Amino acid sequence: MIDLDISLWIELVSMLVLMFLLNAMLYKPIRRLLEEREARMAAIRSDVEKFRRNAEQLLADYSRKLDEARRSGLAEREGRKKEAREEERRLLETSAKETEVRKQQMLTELHAQIGKAREELRAQVENFAAEIAQKLLGRAV
Repeated sequence: MIDLDISLWIELVSMLVLMFLLNAMLYKPIRRLLEEREARMAAIRSDVEKFRRNAEQLLADYSRKLDEARRSGLAEREGRKKEAREEERRLLETSAKETEVRKQQMLTELHAQIGKAREELRAQVENFAAEIAQKLLGRAV
């Protein structure tokens, strides 16, 4: 049977002293280290969240600027195409006008040469007619 003598009280006191010593030397430092670790982890989680939000913001800004640059590039390209089409139309009109002027000059020159050739031939018609008549008749006319 259990005897309730002084040894029980000594065991209880030694147990309380051991708990006090373990609490002071082991449990409190471990709890303090765990709390510090939890505080550092919370700070790291906060920093990670802040960096994640910052990265998302930077990505959104990058996407927005990229879209803006694409729209600007497309608008610039369309403007250049429009300018090129206008320049092409202007060059074609100028070329057509120059071609028409040159054509009229050449036709004028050709008509002048034809007129000159007709005049020369008219001047020589009587000579040609006399020569043909001599050859056909075989005698001088």
